[in-house]
Amino acid sequence: MTSEHRAMKLRRLSEWRWYRWCHLALMTATYITGELSHFLPGIVSRKMAQEIHYGDIGCVERDGVTEAVVECYTLTDNSSCTERSQGTCEWTYTGLGFQYQLLAGPAFIGVFTVAGLVFGALADSFNRQRLLAFSLLLLTVSTLMMGFSTQYWHLVVLRMLTAAGEAGFSPLSTGMISDHFPPQLRGMAIAIFTWGIYFGYGISYVVGNYVTAADIMGKGWRWAFYVAAMPGVVITCLHLLAHDPRAGPARRQLTHLAGEAVGDGVYQLRSPGSVSSEPPAGDAAEGRPATPSSRSGGRWVGGRWCQLAADKVRVFLQPSILLLLLGASMRHTAGFCWSTNTQLYFQTYYPTADLGLWLSWVSLVGGSIGVTVGGLVSDRLVKRLGLKSRVWVLSASQLLATPFAVGTLYFAPQGCFVSLLTAYLFAEMWFGVVLAIVVELVTPDIKSSTVAIFLFIINNVGGNMPLAVDGLSRAIGYREALYVLYPGMYLASSVVFLMTALALRREDTHLYSIPD
Repeated sequence: MTSEHRAMKLRRLSEWRWYRWCHLALMTATYITGELSHFLPGIVSRKMAQEIHYGDIGCVERDGVTEAVVECYTLTDNSSCTERSQGTCEWTYTGLGFQYQLLAGPAFIGVFTVAGLVFGALADSFNRQRLLAFSLLLLTVSTLMMGFSTQYWHLVVLRMLTAAGEAGFSPLSTGMISDHFPPQLRGMAIAIFTWGIYFGYGISYVVGNYVTAADIMGKGWRWAFYVAAMPGVVITCLHLLAHDPRAGPARRQLTHLAGEAVGDGVYQLRSPGSVSSEPPAGDAAEGRPATPSSRSGGRWVGGRWCQLAADKVRVFLQPSILLLLLGASMRHTAGFCWSTNTQLYFQTYYPTADLGLWLSWVSLVGGSIGVTVGGLVSDRLVKRLGLKSRVWVLSASQLLATPFAVGTLYFAPQGCFVSLLTAYLFAEMWFGVVLAIVVELVTPDIKSSTVAIFLFIINNVGGNMPLAVDGLSRAIGYREALYVLYPGMYLASSVVFLMTALALRREDTHLYSIPD
């Protein structure tokens, strides 16, 4: 190889390395937009409910009141609310109740999980970049239209379409990230992508509180949805300029030159009888990836689909995967129950707190630092101690977060916000680490679809649990219900993640390393 030829390859390698970080930034921005749309209804729920009329009616503090003469939430009927509060409280829609929890949880999760499976299946066969652009466009249009809603059923239908759009973000993006980055950078890359959750969640408090309070053109909460939809238009256009990093001639040359295993995981779980992920001899000899068309002469063969399905079933029957699913479902329950009730909790008990200020930066800083530290720590430990170390990080982080989650509900502002920040620093280590474990436990050809199935299960369990908040609140009180479903689920998930690590120790004989 001539020096000029090698210099050209090095230049192309440099361009590719630069591109993969830009592509990661674009996917992270997409996730931010999705999470902003996801959590915004919970921020503006009280204003929406008072205009559209849904959910519970109760005693709440009037707008503009800086100091109420009585705690409004303690007044349980219309007469006491108006008489004893001396005009500082009003009897109106609270934004809570079964209809809100249905809108926040099942209306979103039911479609989100099914659509995630569809996107995961399509991702194994079609251009993931184009699928991602379509999913973002769907989310953007549905978010915009929510600002025009006049009936409760409008909100439900558009919420479902928003869910269908966001459903593609994780399975499509994590598959492309896994193809872009080698194992030693993959946990960090997925952690950066997961920043989208916390940036989007934090920004939703800014948009939901301050844009609504600005009452632009007299539209109040409606403009919050208009503003939330604007970034999606720009980002969708940028996606049309990007490309799927799936294996191609240029990428294989760069990968060979860099000496990196861009597309493969470190560890993969293979039970006896599982299908090999190695390409056929003919493909390997010609340097082609093992695609369905090359395996079947250009036709989809039913036997191949059956083999892939059998692989997925075997993976999800492993004790370690079952325990990982259980722990992740519990952790997701805590996250969903808290995130869908955070604004309404503070509006109920501390109505004068500046939620747009505190909850935005606390979520953004605590969550993004937590998930980054989780990725870095697990990446370092996995080199020395193997895949089990990622699960140890999961268990320890949730255990450390539990007392601070209790403090969030126990202390008044500003102590509760400091406790929440600390809880996020530990608790939010989990998501990127879980995704890294999943993609490292399966063969490359079923990576995206396995992530989609995993997300389907944990989202169905955790995402529908906000319905339990309403029932528990009526039985033991709103704050007490959150004690059970927020820090209580942190603690339970920590125990189950510990059991997962022990199960992986017993399954060491089934783990094999893929050579770099």
